[in-house]
Amino acid sequence: MTGILDKFHVEHGPNGARAIGHAPQLTGFCNTDEEVDEAIQMLKDDLDACGKAMKRLLKVNRSGALFEGWPSARDSAVDA
Repeated sequence: MTGILDKFHVEHGPNGARAIGHAPQLTGFCNTDEEVDEAIQMLKDDLDACGKAMKRLLKVNRSGALFEGWPSARDSAVDA
């Protein structure tokens, strides 16, 4: 999963989830305070989206399901 701006990327594996910078340039050139605020806010929103994805992936990992949406061995539906 990549962030909204394609500046960050979320990786998930057996060791957990992590966010990685995907682009060496995070903002364009800014000439006013407003442009700086807007560019930084977009990066914050992008990182927030990555954080939500990381939490979702960790929750899936804790459930024991191999694939998101599949029942895990701990689900009562499997025992039935």
